Amino acid sequence: MFVRILRVVLVALALVGLLLFGNPKDLLFSPKGSSASYEVSAKDLQVTCSGAAIEAGGATGTSVTGFRRIGTALVSGSYSAPSQTTLDIFGKAGSPGYGVRQDFNKRLENLGSLTVEDKTGKTQQGSALLTANQIQMVSTKAMSGLVGAPCVRPQSEFWLIGGSTDVGREALLVLTNPSKVDATADLEIFTENGSSHSAGLSGIAVPAGKTTLLPLSSFVLSASSMAVHVVSHGGSITALIQQKTVRGLFANGADYIYPSTELAAESFFPGILVRGAADSYKLRISADKYSDVQQMLRVYVPGNIDAQISFQALGTTSNTFGTVITGTAQAGRVTDFDVTGLKDGDYFGILHSTTKVYSAVRLVRTKVGSSSYTDFTWLQAAQAFDTPRYVMVPTAGISKLSIVNPAKQSTVVNIKIGSALVTKTIAAGSAEVIRATPGLSIGILPTGSKVYANLIIDVTGRITNIPVLDDKNISGNVQVSVH
Repeated sequence: MFVRILRVVLVALALVGLLLFGNPKDLLFSPKGSSASYEVSAKDLQVTCSGAAIEAGGATGTSVTGFRRIGTALVSGSYSAPSQTTLDIFGKAGSPGYGVRQDFNKRLENLGSLTVEDKTGKTQQGSALLTANQIQMVSTKAMSGLVGAPCVRPQSEFWLIGGSTDVGREALLVLTNPSKVDATADLEIFTENGSSHSAGLSGIAVPAGKTTLLPLSSFVLSASSMAVHVVSHGGSITALIQQKTVRGLFANGADYIYPSTELAAESFFPGILVRGAADSYKLRISADKYSDVQQMLRVYVPGNIDAQISFQALGTTSNTFGTVITGTAQAGRVTDFDVTGLKDGDYFGILHSTTKVYSAVRLVRTKVGSSSYTDFTWLQAAQAFDTPRYVMVPTAGISKLSIVNPAKQSTVVNIKIGSALVTKTIAAGSAEVIRATPGLSIGILPTGSKVYANLIIDVTGRITNIPVLDDKNISGNVQVSVH
């Protein structure tokens, strides 16, 4: 017993002596190591298309869980085909690249991806390497309109600004997972009344290689204004909203709402090309169910500070008169502002806000009388760029490219259409609208100031839009400490 006590005392004395007289630095062991730098190549560029439009209700139209694809979507793409690369289209390996740009069109029913396999890992990515989009004219008893969206790079977070679950409105959230890893998604839904606290917004399964479909009315019923935030865990996914309108017994417009990329205090909207303004007015005064046949600005304000906003719709010529709208958008809510007074003509929009916001513009097209219709599309705030970007023009319909120069001085932009090169000088604070050749890619090559651009597509009066994006994966150097 005495020996055990003596051992404890000796150990205690040793520790006290070390703490009192020892060097504190000697108490920490820091093995010396070397730092190495490794270059990590970007993973192969992949963009995913969501596939054909989807009809809820199954074959009978009455099922609460049944969904079916309607026909096929037209996928239009452009690939620069550099050497040492191969384009994989919807799982089928293509031929090696030989340095010649290739434009192509394919039909797609279910989700499909396009992947540039790069043997070197050093090919510069972006829309100059690969760009693709999809459009589809839908005409059924339950759904009618031109739907279109970009094929986008799978990611882990998206904001979708637009849509409604009001009477006669259906918003279907389409989550696609092209990866080989299962994913789960969490949602935040904001409306004119603030944040939704519905059950079932988290842990939504998006299996590998599959599409998950969610009617947003199951979370927010009778919401006239929406913004949806999607965050995925596991595999990277894509997200969009398929929005449609039914008035009475007649389907009256549809489109996809693709992800917004801009949280900003200043946003630009190229391509507000107004047609059928007089017919839209006739419908609006005829019945309440046509009250939304109107150009409209939607704003979602994150955080807890209200935003004072000013929106200008400016004509592209001296003969086209625009309008100005001002107001307050409440924090944490979605606010809509009707853009009134625009007659037929080409416009672009500028939004100024006292705080950063997400925003979108709804553009409508209407015809009354014989072969009457109503259709709409949602323009998301455009991205600024001063390096070359490409967008593919579908073979169907009439497409127009709208380019905005926000600078205080004129700028020159070279437009590459197939093998032809056209030079355009865009005046300060103005826009240029260019008729695009069907079935050919367009290269937008700024020579100075940053510009904004959008492609507007019209098929027999129905309308959709394709943004000018620049999807790319990141490469670079990684520092690793070796012990």
